[in-house]
Amino acid sequence: MPLKTNGKVDLDVLPEPGSGAAPASPAPPDGADRTAGLVERAVAGIWRQVLGLDHVEPDDNFFELGGNSILAAQLLAKVRASLGILITQVRPLIRLLLDEATLRSFAAAVESARAGTLSGDDTKAVDFAAETVLDVPVRRTVDNPASWQEPAHVFLTGATGFLGIYLLRELLETTDATVHCLVRADSRSHALERVRANARHYFKDDLADHCASGRIAAVPGDLAEPRLGLSEEEFDRLAGLVDVIHHPGGLVNFIYPYTHMRAANVEGTREIIRMAARYRNAPVHYTSTMAVISGFGTAGVRHVTERTPAAHADHLSVGYVESKWVAEALLQNAAEKGLPVAVYRAADISGDQETGAWNTATEMCAMKKFIVDTGTSPIAELPLDYTPVDCFAAAVAHIAKRRLPAGEVYHLTNPGKANVAVLAERLRAHGHTVRDVPWSEWLDQVVRIAVEQPDHHMTPFAPLFIDRCSTGAMSVAEMYLETTFPVFTRDNVDAALRDSGIEIPPVDGAMLDRYIRYLTDIDFL
Repeated sequence: MPLKTNGKVDLDVLPEPGSGAAPASPAPPDGADRTAGLVERAVAGIWRQVLGLDHVEPDDNFFELGGNSILAAQLLAKVRASLGILITQVRPLIRLLLDEATLRSFAAAVESARAGTLSGDDTKAVDFAAETVLDVPVRRTVDNPASWQEPAHVFLTGATGFLGIYLLRELLETTDATVHCLVRADSRSHALERVRANARHYFKDDLADHCASGRIAAVPGDLAEPRLGLSEEEFDRLAGLVDVIHHPGGLVNFIYPYTHMRAANVEGTREIIRMAARYRNAPVHYTSTMAVISGFGTAGVRHVTERTPAAHADHLSVGYVESKWVAEALLQNAAEKGLPVAVYRAADISGDQETGAWNTATEMCAMKKFIVDTGTSPIAELPLDYTPVDCFAAAVAHIAKRRLPAGEVYHLTNPGKANVAVLAERLRAHGHTVRDVPWSEWLDQVVRIAVEQPDHHMTPFAPLFIDRCSTGAMSVAEMYLETTFPVFTRDNVDAALRDSGIEIPPVDGAMLDRYIRYLTDIDFL
């Protein structure tokens, strides 16, 4: 039998991908059907494991059975480990799961992936011009303009995320406002507990005093739903109430295609604009990513300023980055019509500058663990452009109070970035054996770990190092090396933070030591 009683796959009955080996048991006359049947049964066993079910049918839908993005990642890791899926087949396999999530369809895709023949090239190109049409009414003047300098009510997304919880704390400390936190939850009490749990995780303070005083107002909703998942009455009430909107929230996934990032990241931003513009023209402060300018690099443009119009979306190559590019475009279209908008592009939002606390789900934390676990660091123009999360939050809050925005872009990055070689040197100082190796050799290690350790923190990011970018000239990851990524200015940031007392510390030994100690103390390294 291909499935053991504990639900784990018995690999002995399955041929290696592309080997042509026969199953261990005698094959029926139609050997292909026999193998396909074994694969479907094996995949069914993995579905039962991941979903915690006793039984699944061929026409059952993974997401209708309770699957979500986290369980989908677990599913792919288990399928890769058990059935020998090539790392180059991961992205098309994920896309198929998202588009055709029945067991039968997914099992057929797994069979193709095992043979190395599953293709993701048939995905439709995104019509970026159509996606950036605003279709939201915005007026230049309103009867009751928002009190943005001394806000009484602030609307915040992403408070259960890394930056979001620090921005919440900053807003509570620097304003007297009630902060309305949009949280995916079943109830207000559940939403509030999610926020408090996140605060406890990162800075050992559950914000109890602010909760007791009513300054944190939990709003159960969903960025991916119309009206942010709120009733029309609640949406309308908040639209007439809020003075400022901070929008760092969204779906982060570097493998999902644009179509599956769109609801939360694009339509969610459209609904934020709708709320801001309905009555009061509340300023919108949006956290984006420096990755939105990566297309300039592969298009041959070497310099980008904070005033350079966004372009080359067709070069971005990553659905998440495309969704942030479109969201920025929507906001800029709203700004042209009179809505106050500011966009803050982040490079790597790094750990707390005092405690070192960091979101370990990030690629940069995964890379640190990978370097330690393999004992290899790449020789490459790979920058560490770290902005401590508390600095980033303080800068955004300061700029939001300083002036009414008018579509400005801020490259909120570190002017004192360093090469990855500095990280390798500090890891050696902490007792780790690390060799500097050529980029190609390091990529070989990325592939090896992805194949041998599908649960490794680096494995979800491995396709970025393997998949070619849209031009085919390099891998997606190589777009971000300093040999390709455009040189950018940060004049708006320098002017806005002048005399503020907010300084972004350079990426040096002291900063990296603090992060290494934190990641070691929590047993991540």
